[in-house]
Amino acid sequence: MINNESRSVVILGASGNLALTKLLPSLYTLFTSGALPQNFAISGYARTAMSSEEYRKIVEENLRNSIEETLLVESFLQEYLKSIHYFSGSYDSVEDFSKLHVGLAEIHTKFPSKPTVLYYLSIPPSVFEPVIHSLRECGAIEKGDPDVSVIVEKPFGYDTESAKALGKTLDQTFDESQIFRIDHYLGKEAIMNLMVMRFANLIFEPVWNRNYIDSITVAWEEDKNIGGRGGYFDKAGIIRDVIQNHLLQILALVAMEKPRSYDSDAIMAEKNKAVKSIEQITLDDCILGQYISGVCGGKPVIGYTDEESVPDGSKRETFARIKCAINNHRWSGVPFYLQAGKALTKSSTEIIFQFKEVPGDIFSSPHHPNKLIIEVQPDAGIKFCITNKVPGKGMVLKDVALDFSYDDGFNKAMPGAYERLLLDAIQGDKTLFINYEELIHSWEIFTPILEKIDAGNAEVFPYHAGTNGPEETSRI
Repeated sequence: MINNESRSVVILGASGNLALTKLLPSLYTLFTSGALPQNFAISGYARTAMSSEEYRKIVEENLRNSIEETLLVESFLQEYLKSIHYFSGSYDSVEDFSKLHVGLAEIHTKFPSKPTVLYYLSIPPSVFEPVIHSLRECGAIEKGDPDVSVIVEKPFGYDTESAKALGKTLDQTFDESQIFRIDHYLGKEAIMNLMVMRFANLIFEPVWNRNYIDSITVAWEEDKNIGGRGGYFDKAGIIRDVIQNHLLQILALVAMEKPRSYDSDAIMAEKNKAVKSIEQITLDDCILGQYISGVCGGKPVIGYTDEESVPDGSKRETFARIKCAINNHRWSGVPFYLQAGKALTKSSTEIIFQFKEVPGDIFSSPHHPNKLIIEVQPDAGIKFCITNKVPGKGMVLKDVALDFSYDDGFNKAMPGAYERLLLDAIQGDKTLFINYEELIHSWEIFTPILEKIDAGNAEVFPYHAGTNGPEETSRI
């Protein structure tokens, strides 16, 4: 980044967990790597009353506990802390936001040029409306101003109507070009590499279609139970929490056509087309589950409805496997499975491409069709399962894996998802963010089944914690 540029990031909800454990450490890493300009400021705003110096001490303590020791260069750390300022006030007070606006103007006078300002709404959705109203009314934001933008964290609504209502609230203050809807999964290295793998390697694109691929599964698993998150989770469920956003975004990148170029407008257009081509999902396309007592990670786990924070008799799904069909020439007839669950055998995210059987197979030795596995987390990599002859006499075949690990292949630290997305937003690059049209399409796919699940009109199968989910999963 050019050093004479000026940038200002304002974190609303600066005393919260996301700001302290993700955003500020990510900005520090960007700062130490030289990705941020010399003229850079971070301003926090929250309800908790404290001075800038008190806030810097909290930030410093969190950084020392979360950042690798090799990155904690004392001179860098102290310089970074000096760039941080803190303001306190109510989220529904125009007067308090006016004080923030005046304070920011004073900070910005120290820059040689007018900075671009990025507001990060690290706040609960319940206060989005008063915060956005206060920002507009105090004069901090002018709709359409290219030098002012906002990052919005999920959840982007609760269903189609609430997503539209949130969009209307944002539209009163911001132009769509100013809005960055963040899904941190899109910043993960393995997800970003999807387009490179498809469109920079000749071998994949010719077989990336219904003629060669039998099915595609995007799977998210967690080996932890709900614990104290039941109050939030029971209102949402695994479909809203993971599938409607993270996994559907991955599906769009997997299924989309080649964009005309590598720029945000072209990529968003192709993602939108892919999401719009998904046929309506019904409950017949879903297997839902809820964990009962079992063992996760070697520790006994109580059932979901036995959790203190979960209402008795809840039918909220903690597991879902959903079959999607994409109605276009490339993917017609290929099932896409979106699967996510809590209290399973492991914690991982994978994209699994199951290829078709070889037509007219001439070998009698048993073997399986090819399989491509993109491992998103915890260890990013690519695994391609092929059939090989076992050395020796006779024709004995065996499935083996060509295994690529990002850690081994590049021997460098993987940047965090928030690092990449924050830097893109600061630079105005919307490639890895979600636009309004795509968001509404995604809700329209899931809202009809979510309404039935919320009303208790969907069958939810039990599964023991520490297993792979309900036995009924194989039905679809």
